[in-house]
Amino acid sequence: MELLDVYDENGHVTGKIVKRGSPDEVFNEGEHIAVAIVFIENSKGEFLIQKLPDNTYSSTGGHVNQGEKPDNTIIREIKEELGLDVSFDELISLGFRLVDFPVRFLYYLKKDIDIDKLKLQESEVKDVSFMTKEEIKNLIENGTMNKGHGLLYKEILKFKGENYG
Repeated sequence: MELLDVYDENGHVTGKIVKRGSPDEVFNEGEHIAVAIVFIENSKGEFLIQKLPDNTYSSTGGHVNQGEKPDNTIIREIKEELGLDVSFDELISLGFRLVDFPVRFLYYLKKDIDIDKLKLQESEVKDVSFMTKEEIKNLIENGTMNKGHGLLYKEILKFKGENYG
């Protein structure tokens, strides 16, 4: 079972540790676990979106393990889920966002990727494709995009100086 640090509302580790998915874990007001999420954009302005085994959609990312820095988490998750090696120098860190229960550390990567050369983690990723802003908006609006990832996609658009609507 994975161990996770607990964070406060400001994105700082509290010192409390929980077991991922344990029904016995109780969170106090203002306590959160953390995930790191990256949105990868190609030179056409499309974003790499994952189709999950349950036929919902998300960007790339995962839980920040106990003692792990979010920067290391996102590098690890990109490698695990996509089989893609990236360096932290390629990423733009947008800090944390408290958009729903977990604290979300948000990253942006501008990179052209040949998706046919990716080695997907089949237990977590069914398929990937580059999607336009309109396609992603449709996933968000019809409820097939992971809620937190949809909220963070809107944050990415703000970062880029674009509107969601």
